[in-house]
Order: sequence, then structure tokens, then C-alpha cells
Amino acid sequence: MTFNIILQVIILGRIQPYSISSQRRFEYFSETTLMLVMYHLICFTPFVPDLKVRFQLGYSVCGVICIYLAVAFFLLLKETYRNARMKYRIRKAKKEHDK
Repeated sequence: MTFNIILQVIILGRIQPYSISSQRRFEYFSETTLMLVMYHLICFTPFVPDLKVRFQLGYSVCGVICIYLAVAFFLLLKETYRNARMKYRIRKAKKEHDK
């Protein structure tokens, strides 16, 4: 899984499939978040024998996921607001043009 994430980041950097830089940045952010969660999951194996440390790492994983969800939700709301405002302006311009 880690190799897959690294490969996707390399492909994103070389091919640049997104023409808008904000989409590219969010995709890098998504891959970085996924990589952080994957590294945390390694710590839940017998590699870390202390249960207290594992418990604290669980809070860390929850924090990383909450940050990702907050950023994704904010960007979704921002794009929805932008589209709604654009539709309102178009509708208002059509009404003024029809008069």
C-alpha cells in the first residue's frame, strides 16, 4: 500500500493530470494524509508492545482523519458556495436582459 501511494504521488508530479493547481494540491494532501494513516497502522502491530502508546496513537490517527475531513468539507462548501453564487448571477443577468 505504501508503495502504491508513493507511486501515485510520483505520477501526480510527473504527468500532472489536473489542470487546476488547487486540485493538484488537494490530491497531494489526500495522498499525504493516507500515507500518515498507513504509518500509524504499522504501529498497531506487535511492533509497538506498549498498549498505552498504541492507545495514544489511536488519538493521533483520529486527529489526522478529522483534519482531512475538515479540509475536504471546507473545500466542498467553498465550491458549492461559488457555484451557487455563479448561478444566482447568471439568473439575475438573464432577468435584467429580458426586461
